[in-house]
Amino acid sequence: MRYGAAFRDPRGRAAWTAALALAFWLAVPAGAARAQGAIHEAIAYAGDADGAPTLDLFLPASSAVRPPLLAFVQSRFWRDDRRVRELMHGLARPLQHAGAAVALIRHRAAPLYPHPRPAEDVAAALDFLFEHAEEYGYDPARIALAGRGSGAHLAALVALDPRYLEAHEREPSSLTGVGALSGIYELEPEDGFVSEEEEGVVKEAFPDGTSRDDASPLSHVRKDAPLFLVTFAEADLPGAQRAGLDFAQALRDTGHPAAEAFGIERRDYRNQLDLNDERNPMRQHLLGLLGIGPAWTRLPQTFAMRRFWRDPQPPLGTAGFWKDERHAVAYDADARFLADLNLLFTGSGGPARLRPRRYHALDLFAWLERHAKEVGRGRHLVLTNARGEQAFFELDALRPYAPRIVIGIDDERELFRLVDFYHTDRRTTWEQPDVEKWILARPVGAFLYFAKPTPPEIDPRAIGRFALTPASFALTGADPLAPLASLAPAERRLLTDEFHCVGCHTFEGAGARASHLRATDGERVGGYGLPLEDYPNEVWRRYCFEQAEVAALIGATPVPLGADAPALFELIERARANRPPRAREGANAGSAGPGGR
Repeated sequence: MRYGAAFRDPRGRAAWTAALALAFWLAVPAGAARAQGAIHEAIAYAGDADGAPTLDLFLPASSAVRPPLLAFVQSRFWRDDRRVRELMHGLARPLQHAGAAVALIRHRAAPLYPHPRPAEDVAAALDFLFEHAEEYGYDPARIALAGRGSGAHLAALVALDPRYLEAHEREPSSLTGVGALSGIYELEPEDGFVSEEEEGVVKEAFPDGTSRDDASPLSHVRKDAPLFLVTFAEADLPGAQRAGLDFAQALRDTGHPAAEAFGIERRDYRNQLDLNDERNPMRQHLLGLLGIGPAWTRLPQTFAMRRFWRDPQPPLGTAGFWKDERHAVAYDADARFLADLNLLFTGSGGPARLRPRRYHALDLFAWLERHAKEVGRGRHLVLTNARGEQAFFELDALRPYAPRIVIGIDDERELFRLVDFYHTDRRTTWEQPDVEKWILARPVGAFLYFAKPTPPEIDPRAIGRFALTPASFALTGADPLAPLASLAPAERRLLTDEFHCVGCHTFEGAGARASHLRATDGERVGGYGLPLEDYPNEVWRRYCFEQAEVAALIGATPVPLGADAPALFELIERARANRPPRAREGANAGSAGPGGR
């Protein structure tokens, strides 16, 4: 599960930002409609005179619990938005099938009806929807307002400027949240960055004599506003990304506790609202806004995770590296660097999402020398990252490959802010029959990068090299993997090279005790990687020979053992058989099971 993605901010920073069968029912009495779900078309919500604005109401099949309602403003540059089929098939019907009620709100259009009439119409539509919740059967306590483009402008303005709803004796606090998609939040931005099309329609919708500053949502941000979900698409209209980031930040600057901006990867302005595609992050965002789905998908929890990682608390963080800022060097981010940077995401099945132009790094050897008092001295380097994963290197073997500690990309100096959220279904493979979703975090953090290609024996993969802090580095004179020296070379390679088992587990006392980072506060949580010899025989057998099934049970990515599975199984079984009886008796007392990474 991912919330948002990384996109290029126009100012250079990395911003963080993831066919149903059609049936129609004409307007019928609400009680009968709810038996099967229904569409009520062209409901006049502000009087029934010619030209009065209307809305379409989509109701899901009846259930014991009243559904939430998404009131979506149908608008295109404040003009008449005639793309009814796009919004009906892409937005309203998928949400209806997911158990939500949806209202598509049309407003009187510019230039015939300029500001403030469109915003007044949206407020009148909300008043109607609150007033008629009992009649149509949705929950008046769970109504969210949303829109795209100028619809997002109107939704944000009505939710932030209380005058519009106060005209109907209602308050913005009645809304459970606001979804502002690719919105326009400032009608006359100070830097003058607007598209030609936008400039022309702004003049139509907000003619001379209109206070465009007063009509800008950015002028009304306040800390007691409803929850705000702000989004933009990866291939959006000019300025949409920057506008969304700045708007969410402006809300947070007031002390607003729940305003976050998310990028919708691999989507453009229009197809971001194709919610038939369950892989479209916008679908999950809007369902989360409505409170539909498991608790771990709700936006308040997502926002809490985002808040923590925006300013991660010690001991997490890369600030300590920046004490050596005068030694940091800026390099161009070439293709090799980008591939390495994105290992955390591509390794879990996601696309390459971080695409900086430059990165800042410290020379590993010079940094170790300057900090010898803290890291010690010796010929072996041990990295222990924030998750407890470890990577082991012979220091002299690294010199030909120009190792660097990457501490920033573009103008982002805190790399723990760049984070991937995911979940597992269970903590163990054998002691936990019921699903228990754990929402976890995989931050980039500082990381060790080799500027020159490395041979296979110097493991260049993600385990242990990412999520580093200054405390992650230790030099030792003794080989930390010395307990493995008695193994045959092929057996040692099974544990240290391709699968890097000892990066997460111990064997014969050598290796790591890896875990996960809880997304809400960065704390290390189980399941922890046990010593390989401690796994019960049946658990270890399934791990080696039923890797895909076990990984699916946990909700993890399988490690492809392939033809090496029998040899790895026999190695651990032989070690278990050679342990003293008391140690074998306690082998079942572990807290976690292998199953993937």
